[in-house]
Amino acid sequence: MWICSFTQKVEDWAMNAELLFKLSKEYYQDVVKNEVVLANITSEDNILCIGGGICPFSAILFHQVTGVKVTVIDNCSCCVEKAQDVINRLGLNADIRVICQDGGSAAFSFKEYTVVHFALQINPLKAVFSHVESQVTPGTKLLIRRPRKYLSKLYNHLPSPLLQGCPITTHKNARNIGSTFLYIKQEYAYSRAAS
Repeated sequence: MWICSFTQKVEDWAMNAELLFKLSKEYYQDVVKNEVVLANITSEDNILCIGGGICPFSAILFHQVTGVKVTVIDNCSCCVEKAQDVINRLGLNADIRVICQDGGSAAFSFKEYTVVHFALQINPLKAVFSHVESQVTPGTKLLIRRPRKYLSKLYNHLPSPLLQGCPITTHKNARNIGSTFLYIKQEYAYSRAAS
């Protein structure tokens, strides 16, 4: 998807330009604050962000807003290397770790996380979501970002019935992120996710 490449380019520029970094981080500020309220995230949680990119703004903000420990995974080794540089420069390596890993891999354990956050650019979203949802323990909160309607063809989607009835927060100030859904793993949820 070209949108992922474009996002990587913007984050690559932001990594090396302080003003652009601050502006980009500011862009995510309200989105993350809304998501913290939606999922009632506290410093006692353990968050996994799937799809961190070069500048893992959401992970940084989740930590700064709540004090929570965050793990970021991304399946692009170049992004992970640069993201680790960003985390080191900010002095956050004790609180945020970055790992090169695919969200759909059986080699990664999701059981220790109380919140799993799905970036907008995850591809294929349905397969990654189904895998993660089948691995997490009941009660785990899954936050799934959705694009604005006019950008919906640029991103992968989950089937609408899967998110029906899930709590949602709308992001008024974000250009491409329209909303975030909160899906909470139930004992019966896997059969619902697989259909």
